[in-house]
Order: sequence, then structure tokens, then C-alpha cells
Amino acid sequence: MKLQFIGTGAADYDWKKYGEPGIAGSTSTLLDDTVLLDCGPTVPAALKRFGVDSMQITDIFLTHSHSDHFNIESVRQVAEGHTVRFHGSPQACEKVKDICEVHPFEKYGDTAQVGGLCQVTAIPASHYLQDLHEPAYLYIITDNPGKSDSKTLLYALDTAWMPSVARAMLGKSHLDAIVWDATMSQPGDWRIFDHSDPVMFKAIRQALYNSGNIDDSVKIWFDHRARTLWPADSAEQEAIARHENVMLAHEGETVII
Repeated sequence: MKLQFIGTGAADYDWKKYGEPGIAGSTSTLLDDTVLLDCGPTVPAALKRFGVDSMQITDIFLTHSHSDHFNIESVRQVAEGHTVRFHGSPQACEKVKDICEVHPFEKYGDTAQVGGLCQVTAIPASHYLQDLHEPAYLYIITDNPGKSDSKTLLYALDTAWMPSVARAMLGKSHLDAIVWDATMSQPGDWRIFDHSDPVMFKAIRQALYNSGNIDDSVKIWFDHRARTLWPADSAEQEAIARHENVMLAHEGETVII
């Protein structure tokens, strides 16, 4: 499973300045060169910046419809000239039904197959949306499902504490990797009700370890880092990640799970 982080920033960046030093893009990840996880305002520019041809994008999976993750004009640009399958809430799918081939998740636990590439299961995130009836998702992504060499990724942006329903749906799944919301670098911020800080992460990580969902081989990246809630100095950021024994997601970085 190949991941490329094409945006790693939370919503407090000025994306009119995207491309300038220190300006992270709207959080989005490219899976195996063909699947986009979220499609926010900087995604078309990021694809060009990192040499990705949008014509190779076959699927978009939306975690939730906040504007830093879901930008209709970005979806339009990515889908221009070819068919793109869009997966997300029924409400989001309704907004792009004239642009993409839409595949709404009707309930938590629904899965989508991306050709022979991977299986994606939608489970609940703990994240507020203005429409209280619209769901936000975490994704369990398994490549080569059913095969001995398959790998499983938990894509957990944006979210606070993992809801009990999500934990139940995770079941006995063994996670090889996690991309984890890291909006805050220190505890005590009020945004803990929608996002994660290191204290919350540490507790959830220990619980997943105790339940056998992860072991010492798991790869974890902190992603979706807020400009105003992390140190500006990159060395200080890396020190926080090392303290938690995780890696930072970096703009344009490609990693293999």
C-alpha cells in the first residue's frame, strides 16, 4: 500500500498563499496513485506540484464535508475529462452528482471496493457537522483483502475520541498503519471535542495495543496539524513526534505500508 501526503494542514492556513514556504495544503492523501482521501481547496494545485496526473484518479473518498476537506470546485477539476467515483455521505454525494459517479455510504459499516486494489469500510468519526444528520467517517482501508500479504490502514481524520460504535466495528482487525488526527500539539485546547491531542492519542493507542489491534510494528503518522496549535519550528514539531514514537506526515512525502 502506497500513500502520498499531498496536504497536511488544518483549516487555519491561508491557502491563497499555498506554495509559499511554511504553507501546508489542505489535508489530503493519495492512495496507490489513484485514490484520493478528501479533496479540499489545494488538491488540484498539490497534484500538479507533486507531478500527479489527475486523469489517473479513479476514486475520491470523503471523510466529511467541512470546506477544508470538501471543495466542489476541486472535485470538478480532478474529475474533468474522465469518470471519477465519489464515496461519502449521502448529503455530500448529492452535491457532486452532476460531476462524479456517486456512491453514498448509507450506513456505518458499509464498504466500497476499488477494483482489485482495496476495500474501504466507513466507520463513525467523532466530529461535529452543521447538519446533525450528516455523518463523518473514519476509514478502514485494506489492500489485497483476504490475501496473506494484505495490509490494513486506519485513516482517522478529523476526530476526537473514537466512538464506541467505531471501536466495535474495528473488532479484531490488525492495523498495520494509522494516519491520525493531530490538530493540537499540546493538551488543554477546546478543540479537543472535535480533534485529537497527544494525551488523547496516547490513551487510544494504549487501548488499541491492549486489545491486540496494534503491536510494536504499527506505523503511525500525525497528520492534519494546525498552524496555530503546533510550533512553527520544524525541529520542535519533529521532537513532539519522536516523543510519541510516531512520524509526521510531510507535504509530498511518499510512504509504503
